[in-house]
Amino acid sequence: MRNRNIILLLLVSCSFACFGQEALLPDTLQVPDTTRQTLNATIYNLQSAPAIDTTRKINYWNITQRTGEIIPARPDTFLTDYFNRTSVEGQGVSMAYLGNLGLPAESRVFFERADRSQFLFVDVFSIYRRTASNYPFINTKIPHSNVAYQRAGGRLMREERFRALLNSNFGKKLNVGVDVDYLYARGFYQSQSAKHLDWVFFGNYLSDRHQVHLFVNPANYTNAENGGIEDDNYISHPDYVDAEGIPSRDIRTRLSDGTNQVWNHQKGMQVYLNYHYNLGFERQTQFIDEEGDTIKQFVPVSSVIYTFDYQNNKKSFYGDSTQIADYYQDKTDAFAQNNIIGINDSTAYYSVGNTVALSLREGFSSWAKFDLTAFLTHDFRSFILLNESAQWNKQNQSSIYVGGELAKRTGKILRYHAQGSLGILGDNLGDMNLSGTVETRIPLWGDTASIQANAYLKNLAPTYYENHYHSRYFWWDNDFGKIKKVHIGGKITIPHTKTAFSLGVENLTNYIYFGNDGLPKQTGENIQIIAARLDQNFQFKALHWDNQMVYQLSSKQELLPLPAFAAYSSLYVQFKIAKVLTVQMGTNAHYWTKYYAPGYEPATQQFKLQNEVKVGNYPLMSAFLNCHLKQTRFFLEYYNASAMIFSPPEYFSLSHYPVNPMVLRLGLSVDFIN
Repeated sequence: MRNRNIILLLLVSCSFACFGQEALLPDTLQVPDTTRQTLNATIYNLQSAPAIDTTRKINYWNITQRTGEIIPARPDTFLTDYFNRTSVEGQGVSMAYLGNLGLPAESRVFFERADRSQFLFVDVFSIYRRTASNYPFINTKIPHSNVAYQRAGGRLMREERFRALLNSNFGKKLNVGVDVDYLYARGFYQSQSAKHLDWVFFGNYLSDRHQVHLFVNPANYTNAENGGIEDDNYISHPDYVDAEGIPSRDIRTRLSDGTNQVWNHQKGMQVYLNYHYNLGFERQTQFIDEEGDTIKQFVPVSSVIYTFDYQNNKKSFYGDSTQIADYYQDKTDAFAQNNIIGINDSTAYYSVGNTVALSLREGFSSWAKFDLTAFLTHDFRSFILLNESAQWNKQNQSSIYVGGELAKRTGKILRYHAQGSLGILGDNLGDMNLSGTVETRIPLWGDTASIQANAYLKNLAPTYYENHYHSRYFWWDNDFGKIKKVHIGGKITIPHTKTAFSLGVENLTNYIYFGNDGLPKQTGENIQIIAARLDQNFQFKALHWDNQMVYQLSSKQELLPLPAFAAYSSLYVQFKIAKVLTVQMGTNAHYWTKYYAPGYEPATQQFKLQNEVKVGNYPLMSAFLNCHLKQTRFFLEYYNASAMIFSPPEYFSLSHYPVNPMVLRLGLSVDFIN
């Protein structure tokens, strides 16, 4: 019980988001908590050990990518904002995307963006993508499954998403499960459909000596490309273009006409295996078993670790060749001189990573105040591109890294986590990635406040695709220099006032971006970004007002455009009916100031600069009814209700990409506990 309370207290103090709500686990698994689900990734490493609380019926945790260290996590079982978290907008304070569920997206908040991955085309699906490091592994004493479904719109424009999780323990040590995520959104505008099929097969075996995690994830993402609508006045000023009453599906788009469509298809797979062999000794405890014998506890002293990580991805851009040629008429056809027609622009990638590590465990002795881990990683990467004759050409990369990790995850006063890696051989020679977080907790107003500081220093080689890409209308071979990032930040969390405030500053050198022409470019200038975030909740009896606000500045808006202010606010009343049905009813809004929001390049699926159209200064409001009954959550939402309140209704997420018009959304999530 004491360990569980410590874990919950730290979760309260470390929450990056809002407070003041009930964690809605199934009724048989209720645990008091006041945190929201969303936690900053750096905070995960500071939560209390042990990760597996034997007093709880279900435990959730994440693992680190290289060494498979267990980091406690919380499932998405919260009622508050459940309807919002099922939308694209709910994946961050402010999201920029192509207007339909399942389409490419990125955060407008700079510090919510991750570094580009080796296969940068899949980054635009990061809010949907499951990886070994962000997936919640499970240990359960009872068979547990969850089914969730959401839907919006009529038959011709309907968007649907179905998710199902089934997992069970076989004994105390072994858990296996399967998790499927199926998304099919036809789109409210021409040629805007999206289809995702994402499977996860996972398992974990935990004993005193052996710790194994297995993660297998085949995924398929397919989406139509329409290039945005031809004339923004169809949305903002329909009377100007005689478009009053015209269905959104009849608005003309720039690339596809709704009949002959253009598509992007991505197919990927990750197979991940992590194994720990723990060395240690048995220690007598004060507990007695049923036979009257003293219970012995295994104390790990060190761990030998091995990690295998295989990934492959393939991207194809295809469709009506005439439409594509018309859309890219200002581009040079790379294969025209060889009279090659009808070819799909494709590229493929695969990588194999092997890591060996040795770890000294925290707590086995009074002098062992921290975990200390050293690792050696070999990464092999292969990239397959087209050459001038439209034949496949393979290029390989190989890199060796050494690194280490220092972490103190227990203690009432001070906790910290630091890690670093250095490329010592191969294509990433000289790459350096150092990061650290330190946290302390102080008594304040009868509660415990958390104060954090975090920093990182990165010197990273460009990804292969930032330097090289070959397709029909986009062809580049660059020799970019290393990207340098220096960041320092801090955060204070005060549960008593339901307040979390953070401030971060970053300096970027040799920043790589995609220009107006859709080609990658690198600037030698320094770019400074500063961002302050405030999460503040208010409550007066049944009335709740939850807020997330971000103020950010970019010293080079022409290269790295960001909205100066972005916010999410939710005003609602919460009450119970017959003591079993929890009801939240109210309205919410997403808002950001006007700025030159990114353009989007369909052929490469990258967000790029544009300086023609500003987007923003429009509150995207919705009305909602959000409920919880026993082991079920469900909602009704009237999405984009602001379109009938504000004029002009400029509900654009990106330039030429409006979000869905007013529509009724519904969703349901049911936990099945045997």
